[in-house]
Amino acid sequence: MKPPPPLFLLALLCAAAPARARAPIAAPPPNEPRVQLGVFEGTGRACSGRLKITPKRLSWSPPFNACRPTAFTLAERRQEGGDTRWIYQRVGASKRCFYKVVVLQKTAEPDDRTTWNVTGFVSMKAYKAGSNVWLSCPMVKVD
Repeated sequence: MKPPPPLFLLALLCAAAPARARAPIAAPPPNEPRVQLGVFEGTGRACSGRLKITPKRLSWSPPFNACRPTAFTLAERRQEGGDTRWIYQRVGASKRCFYKVVVLQKTAEPDDRTTWNVTGFVSMKAYKAGSNVWLSCPMVKVD
């Protein structure tokens, strides 16, 4: 059997993308919002700075990566035990912005403490592949 031409495969992938983009996100449990908004602060040399998520914009510029606030989509939301993970994908981020995917994770500790972590990935493909090209920072929610 002759393999399909590459252009056909590209057209097929492009046609399927909008259907995936419109797929509904599962309803969050009553105690967790669908989209986590807020202001978070990191510390340390590579992680100092703020992560700010508003209803329309996401800004996170660690010291070694200058990024302007950009629009975002909630690509995925996962709940596993006491952990909740929000996967944000920046929309229209410049080439200077290294981390196109920002993962915010909330962990509920047994002693009722809440810890936050943000991880940046270069792309959705890198995130899904578990790439080791990322920056992971502990955060404190300040609002």
